[in-house]
Amino acid sequence: MASDQVVPGRTGGSVHVLEVARGLAARGHEVHTVVHRQEGLADREEREGVHWHRIAWAPDHRLFRFRARAAVERVAAEVRPEAVMERYYNFGGEGVAVAAARGIPSLLEVNSPVVDHPGSLKALLDALALVRPMKRYRERLVRAATALVAPIPEIVPEFARGKTETVTWGANVEAFRPERRSAETRRAWGVPEGAVVVLFSGSFRPWHGVHLFEAAARTLAHRPDLFFLLAGGPRSGLAAGYRGRHLGAVLYESMPAVVGAADVGVAPYDTARLAQLRLGFYWSPLKVFEYMATGLPTVTIPRFPLTEIVRDGDEGLHFREGDARDLARTIERLAGEAGLRERLGRSARQRVVARYSWARHCEQLEGVLRRIAS
Repeated sequence: MASDQVVPGRTGGSVHVLEVARGLAARGHEVHTVVHRQEGLADREEREGVHWHRIAWAPDHRLFRFRARAAVERVAAEVRPEAVMERYYNFGGEGVAVAAARGIPSLLEVNSPVVDHPGSLKALLDALALVRPMKRYRERLVRAATALVAPIPEIVPEFARGKTETVTWGANVEAFRPERRSAETRRAWGVPEGAVVVLFSGSFRPWHGVHLFEAAARTLAHRPDLFFLLAGGPRSGLAAGYRGRHLGAVLYESMPAVVGAADVGVAPYDTARLAQLRLGFYWSPLKVFEYMATGLPTVTIPRFPLTEIVRDGDEGLHFREGDARDLARTIERLAGEAGLRERLGRSARQRVVARYSWARHCEQLEGVLRRIAS
């Protein structure tokens, strides 16, 4: 139940819904997934064992997602599910509400904070209404859910942590593999022969640190053996001020080839630019898991749980958060030590296969779903 997401799509949310749906289907379950209607795609279809239901509501905006309840009711009446899983959104809750009304157990998958962070503008506006309607709505949703999963417990209300299981995202370790490396793809992008390709992929929001990545690239512009690649964001074409290329938005099915053409993956989060992260680093870093699955050494910040996923000196290297010069020094070290890149990349692949695959994620979800449905 993720009626605000479009599948297929280019966002982390879209990837999450797709991989969870087909991962649970691959484990032998009958999976019906409710997503947002897309022009050119059927409202009903079955693909890879997943039954897709595409719905809409009016006005057609995420803020009015709660108005999707009637459509969700119709799907539930037809499908008669044994459990309902909903991807949390501030203005959602229709899946959990339908489950409660029909006496069906529900699992709320929380990937963004239910609680307000210190100094939250949303909390201030809520308080001006005296009865705090937004907080009351969110807490009512959490209370109605039979169980919750979240990447860290700090983003759910304290009263619900006893029924919350910690579950991280993952990578499709069959699609993202070291064998995807392609010299032909590198040549098509203009990568010089023998150069080390350094990749940033994902969102270009300020807290994802693309400004640090580009600042480091400009610091290293004198290095002819380095080529910087950016996948995602609003533009495509040659980079300005350093040797590299912007690929623009890339379809998910094309990403394994993109990551496979790189030598180093960078996730330079700048957490000071997002106040919600005062609660803790609650992202499950999709780009990091995909780098690791492809056998890339990963450069990131020393912030838990990143320090648990990418151990400094084992699967990658850490740099001082917010320090573009230290990021440049770290990239330069990896560029100069092919043996280090190979060792870190091999360890990264092993770790993500063992602990951070979508298959492992779905195995954990299955355990929770079986428990609440029994």
